[in-house]
Amino acid sequence: MHIGFFPGASRHPWVSASGLPNHRAMPRSRAGNECRESGMARSGMIILLLIAAAVIILCLLPTPNRGRLVVANANTPAAGRADCLAAPAEFSEPAVIAATPPAELWHHWRYGPAIALNVTPEKALVDQPLAIRVSGLKPGEPVTLRASLQDYKHRSWSAEATYHADDRGSVDVDRQAPDYGSYAGVHAMGLVWSMLPQHLKNPREVLFGTPLQATDLPLKIEALAGQRILARVTVTRYLRAPGVIKTRVSAQGLAGVLYTPAAPGPHPAIVVLGGSEGGWTSSSPLAALLAAHGYVALALAYFQGFQPLDPRLARLPRRLMDIPLEYFATAADWLRRQPGVNPRRVAVIGWSKGAEAALVTAATFPKEFQAVLALMPSSVVWSGIPNGPGPISSSWTVHGKPLPWVNFVFNPAMFTSHQPLAFVGGYRAGLQNKPAVGQAAIPVEKIAAPVLLVSASDDQIWPSSLMAEQIMQRLAAHPHAYRDESLCYAGAGHAILPPYRPTNASVVAGKYGSLALGGRPAADAFADRDAWNKVLAFLHSALR
Repeated sequence: MHIGFFPGASRHPWVSASGLPNHRAMPRSRAGNECRESGMARSGMIILLLIAAAVIILCLLPTPNRGRLVVANANTPAAGRADCLAAPAEFSEPAVIAATPPAELWHHWRYGPAIALNVTPEKALVDQPLAIRVSGLKPGEPVTLRASLQDYKHRSWSAEATYHADDRGSVDVDRQAPDYGSYAGVHAMGLVWSMLPQHLKNPREVLFGTPLQATDLPLKIEALAGQRILARVTVTRYLRAPGVIKTRVSAQGLAGVLYTPAAPGPHPAIVVLGGSEGGWTSSSPLAALLAAHGYVALALAYFQGFQPLDPRLARLPRRLMDIPLEYFATAADWLRRQPGVNPRRVAVIGWSKGAEAALVTAATFPKEFQAVLALMPSSVVWSGIPNGPGPISSSWTVHGKPLPWVNFVFNPAMFTSHQPLAFVGGYRAGLQNKPAVGQAAIPVEKIAAPVLLVSASDDQIWPSSLMAEQIMQRLAAHPHAYRDESLCYAGAGHAILPPYRPTNASVVAGKYGSLALGGRPAADAFADRDAWNKVLAFLHSALR
């Protein structure tokens, strides 16, 4: 999937050629929002967020006590953004000597025939780290390790790093830092998260996407002396574990993909919600990975989004607007009745706009879920995302009535600054509309389950760390007899989770401009690893 359209100021239906708002073309604001400035939020602006999320999710999530933990109760105030966890020293991105070692580095070294490259495990899930070791070298002998794989467009991605052998004539990637290369510091999976696409003009503005129909991802690793290949190994990274069953779901008006573990049940179950890209292509990789960890996972589509021609989604709304929350409750009810599911252990996990849906659904139907996970969450109900100009409404309804919402604040300078589009300011401004926020705040205290939030301090799509803080403050201000956790990662951006994937892009280039996601590669890599381990630990604690 790619970014299909990034309107510039002259192409936006509600921005004039001068870059100022075209008020005549803007639809009228709905009554109930008392802030005129916030009422300037309109569908054409917010549709860009939908485009952004479509490419983010394709990326398609171990160290204890590395995230921010907040236990909400009447006596514990919620932590602020200052408590967001900074990446440890090895993720601080110090400069290596150079990306490419000098040619003279290889002079005077004669490589023997006993050089071996060992990568274990040879077959494993994509969220499992690798042990990479070269042996049979002479002490001090240099060697380059290069890792490569292909994305959904069959483009080659690669990274490399050059090391010097230790006194035993070996290189262990999980305990040695490279002297030259794509990353710095000691990282077992540095050769993966530092990958860049090859032969592209702006390699740091392209998100990695896994092949959508593939069950595994071959990863090639080579040991080289200069350009001479000394050894080569290809390992299999499972996107869907062997034995996991994939089934299309269309019962009761639902549209989704069900992933069932290979082992017999009963298993806890999870409803998995993607963001504002729509369809199920974003939630399926996460659901498949969760199934490998013993959960029956339903990747649920809730509107068509960028898959309007898919006949399996024909019964869903085309737009992310006025989506009935009863749809998600129906999915939970259907899931708990499936063979092999423990009906008393059902969770919901959502990312970005899906996190908003997860929280508001669990607050509206508190008996449906025994655990709630919100990744890049929202503390309020935001306006929906219509396709072009027209009346604006809420994202969600209950019993056919739109829930109160907060509007994104439109700022034409976003299109005229010649900088990557960053939506976070418009959402921050929307949160200043206190009357609207008061009506649209998600009553998370009504959730009858523990809540886990994952946010990022450099999120440039919307202020997820601020909204996670607001959620925790609300939980702390009301009786909530559960262990609620909030993990905030400093320097990370909107596109984190799952782990061990290329984290090169904090900006995504499109045909008409670029979109800011935020985050630094090393900070995102740390957040990916740390948050995923804590997601699995939270699920195990809440559902087992």
